[in-house]
Amino acid sequence: MFDGSFKPKRAISLSGNKQQVDKQKLLRQAQEERRIREAERARQKAAERIQAWYRGRSVAIKLRQEARSSWDQETRALALKQHTQGASLSPASIEQLSQGTESVVQRFLFFFRPNYDHQRLVQLCSLLLLSVGGAKSKLFTIPYYRMSDQAKWTILLGRLLPVLVKHVGEYSSWCEDDAVQLFSFLDAVTSAESYQTVQGSALAINPSKGLSQKLFKAEALLHCARYITSISIDDKNRASITKALLLSIRICRATDDGQEYPQALNQFVTHILAIPLLPNRMPIETLSVFTSRLPLEAILQHLSATSCSGVSNLGQATITPLVANILAFGHQRVAKMSFPVSSAYLRVLTILLGMIPKDSIEAVVQVNTGDDEDDEDIEWKLEASSASKLDPRIMKWLALAYDSKHLNEILGSIAPSTSPTSPTSPTSPTSPTIYDGTQDVLSSEAISEITSLLLNLITLFPSQKPNILNGLMYFKFGGKSKQTTNSGGGKFFGISIIKIFLDAFMSTPLYNKLLQSMTRDTPLSIHIILDPAHERSWSLLAFVSELYCQIMVTMGDDEFHDDTRNPISLQSVVTLCSVVKDIAFLLWWNDNALDMESSLGESKNLKVGYLREIVTKLTRQLHARDSRRSFCPKDHWLITMPLDMTAFKNAVIQDEENLSDDQSPQQASGSIMIMGNLGPVRGQPISRRQRSTQLARLSPRLGVLNNIPFVIRFKDRVSIFRAFVESDRRRAHKASGLSLDFHPHAVGEARIRRDNVFEDGYEQLNNLGPRLKGRIAISFIDQYGMQEAGIDGGGVFKEFLTSLVRQAFDTNYGLFKNTSDQLLYPNPHRFAQELAQLKHYEFLGRILGKALYEGILIDAAFAGFFLAKCLGQVNYLDDLPSLDPELYRGLMFLKNYDGNVEDLSLYFTVDDEEMGNTITRELIPNGSNVLVTRQNRIKYIYLTAHYRLNTQIDRQCKAFFRGLSDLIDPKWLWMFNQQELQIMFGGAQTSISLTDLQQNVVYSSFEVTDPTIQYFWSVVEEMCEEDRRLLVKFITSCARPPLLGFAELNPKLCIRNAGSSEDRLPTSSTCMNLLKLPAFTSRQKLKEKLIYAIRSEAGFDLS
Repeated sequence: MFDGSFKPKRAISLSGNKQQVDKQKLLRQAQEERRIREAERARQKAAERIQAWYRGRSVAIKLRQEARSSWDQETRALALKQHTQGASLSPASIEQLSQGTESVVQRFLFFFRPNYDHQRLVQLCSLLLLSVGGAKSKLFTIPYYRMSDQAKWTILLGRLLPVLVKHVGEYSSWCEDDAVQLFSFLDAVTSAESYQTVQGSALAINPSKGLSQKLFKAEALLHCARYITSISIDDKNRASITKALLLSIRICRATDDGQEYPQALNQFVTHILAIPLLPNRMPIETLSVFTSRLPLEAILQHLSATSCSGVSNLGQATITPLVANILAFGHQRVAKMSFPVSSAYLRVLTILLGMIPKDSIEAVVQVNTGDDEDDEDIEWKLEASSASKLDPRIMKWLALAYDSKHLNEILGSIAPSTSPTSPTSPTSPTSPTIYDGTQDVLSSEAISEITSLLLNLITLFPSQKPNILNGLMYFKFGGKSKQTTNSGGGKFFGISIIKIFLDAFMSTPLYNKLLQSMTRDTPLSIHIILDPAHERSWSLLAFVSELYCQIMVTMGDDEFHDDTRNPISLQSVVTLCSVVKDIAFLLWWNDNALDMESSLGESKNLKVGYLREIVTKLTRQLHARDSRRSFCPKDHWLITMPLDMTAFKNAVIQDEENLSDDQSPQQASGSIMIMGNLGPVRGQPISRRQRSTQLARLSPRLGVLNNIPFVIRFKDRVSIFRAFVESDRRRAHKASGLSLDFHPHAVGEARIRRDNVFEDGYEQLNNLGPRLKGRIAISFIDQYGMQEAGIDGGGVFKEFLTSLVRQAFDTNYGLFKNTSDQLLYPNPHRFAQELAQLKHYEFLGRILGKALYEGILIDAAFAGFFLAKCLGQVNYLDDLPSLDPELYRGLMFLKNYDGNVEDLSLYFTVDDEEMGNTITRELIPNGSNVLVTRQNRIKYIYLTAHYRLNTQIDRQCKAFFRGLSDLIDPKWLWMFNQQELQIMFGGAQTSISLTDLQQNVVYSSFEVTDPTIQYFWSVVEEMCEEDRRLLVKFITSCARPPLLGFAELNPKLCIRNAGSSEDRLPTSSTCMNLLKLPAFTSRQKLKEKLIYAIRSEAGFDLS
């Protein structure tokens, strides 16, 4: 009810206190509401934009569709006008055609979309190519007839051409007819001839060049390359391919007078010349035209001037085809190139080959050489076992890089030096100036480029390394067109490449530093290795080492020592020996401080590890020559740096013990090595070089001893060997829980019949394997089957070993044969390679290992090539005279033969005589059909010598070495070469030292002052060397003195009183090194009896 009050009644809450409002909550709520409103407004605006865009696109699509319909009608009308034109063009016709042409191009540029208008694009190209005016002009040239239309039309073409060329590379469904129409138009519009029909002088400047430059800026080369690579090589006869390739050359050449030419050349190289198998993608006719128009000289000089910087960022997948294509188009031009171009060609090939990573071209199938053979010459075996990682067609072009004719043309086209360099006199008084002006034949830059090229080739193509080096061995410099005419010959005329490059190395500052170090006996620093300033010098040394190693493979000792047939004088060789020896030592001694994979300078293929490998190889080959026929001064091979030998021996023995204690040694990098205790691991073939490299990483001292051991004195190495053996004994006793003073139980027993020593020993002891290191108890059985009296304290085993060796190495037994020098080597016949015979060789290896282990000398002399083979080394032609002098003379005759080699009718085969039958074996696959020629005779000589010296006895030597390495760790043996190993087996060939003999004799029932002893030494003093050897053999069973003197004999040489009967002859017990001498009272009587006994070899018995 209205009561007249104007105020509303207060709302009174009866629920309690008033509710509190959270201001922060209200604030967040307001912000959220504001955000929602803003989002809604944004959605509205987005919807409006989308609707506007859609409406715009719809309108644009509609307009383009209308434009397309109008364009279709207009092009038909324009084509009709063109068809109705007569032989001549009237001004009115020109105006109509010009306006119509401009109109269709403008409309086309407005509506063109690649996915919808491909056929219209092709139709436009066809239309513009229509002939008008009696076929004198093309439709696209008509606007140029009118001065007022020229600028506008050029702009329109400038807009049209990028659209067309972009469509070339991006459209993926080209048919041949369409592509031909498009490329025909691009060809016509960029051809100067197309505009020659323009009437009068209306056309002031031919627009073809400018339009070509427009195409270049539109990346036409890239799009052409895309189109070309999209077509299968099998479809190379397509006309569009020809037009695309020739168009690319025209576009490149269009800028040849402007600043853009280097950039155009760069793009042409990157996009066109780098297309894989480019020569294979065009028919012969096109290839001929393309080659004739290709600006190869300009490309080469540009790449050379920029050091190929424009292609340096390309991947290996692009660089390799680029090199192949440059070789394909350049190899036939080399002989006709000017000096600057040929130098650029050399430089470009060098740089590009250096960009290709090692092992990226050839996938070498590992040749299983066994776990004991050195693989330093494995490249001879790679040719038949290498597989290309690339397309064989690319390899065909890449093979031109190492083709001997191609290389000879490159070397013959190098400009001679124009700045003669005066020879640098060596600082060493022992190395007088040896330069004869040969370094003036080539400039230092040319020598550096050639060196880098050749090193890249032999690194990238390891299977072709022998062929590359063989082709270079006899190349002579002397002028631009100079080519070798004595390929494969054995005589050196003119200035050989090895001589020039060695002289170049000897003219470097690095060489002078090396000489100063040698003359002052100051150690080299590893910084000399890593100094970038010496990159060229190391390259020269590496190449000289490679080439000289190859030359020595087929060089006999008589040639080597003849300065008229050795390309390097012996005086220079001696100096070279000093240099490579010191460098090899520096690299092995500092193995832990050097990264073997680091590059020496900018070249990817010249690494520290490669330098060490090749320098070591040359050092070892030269030392082997010197060991066989000395040409170096005494102690020449010893290291010149101060070396505390006592500390060295102690350290190397400790290193050996550490390695032996660690059954799974690891390299410093932490990767597990591929061997147990660096001994032979059956089932895991690993070469000597691989083991030595791994060993050097763990112990540089052992690395030196296993790779260049001759820098340490032989006696010191023998002492180290003995220390290794004693250390091994201590480990064996420690493992068995016995002390060294405790006489161990025999690990094996054998009852040996004296008439069947070898058979009984083999049957009863062969299965012991490495346990032969322990004590062996031998009992001899006489002819009546009774055991002979005697206790084996070591002497009986020596008697057994001596008898076994005498029987097993008897050539009548069939396991071994004699050379003309009466040196032993395994029987090469097939029956000796049967399993049973190989087990015999393995047993003999263990027996000789036991002799080495115990320090027992044997009376057997082995052929050097056999011992070298056992040490995992490869024998060469210079080892052949000791095996077959007649074959050696025949091969040397072939090497030096000046006539037609093919007239000799030799094939890559050898004949073996077995059981009265002649068996022909092939040296290479299908060798019976491969004729020996002047070009391949070096390979034939090597393979023949390799077969006789290595292949025939390969299985026998491996079996022998397996047995030997069961007792003697291979790395202990690798401290010696074959001559030194023979001394280890049979003693030194030195004269008998009477003083040493007297100082190391003990007496039994005699005193040194007794008359008989005085008479004895008086008689021995008067003996000739031959009689003294017979005396030593009479007492010890070996005519040669022990390695470290008679103090090494165990037991000591002893003279025992044999009674007073002067009618008896002196007798001996060789097992105990015991001479039983009657107490002669007359000097003359003693002399007669002693001489008679030792010369008749009578008086041997067993005490």
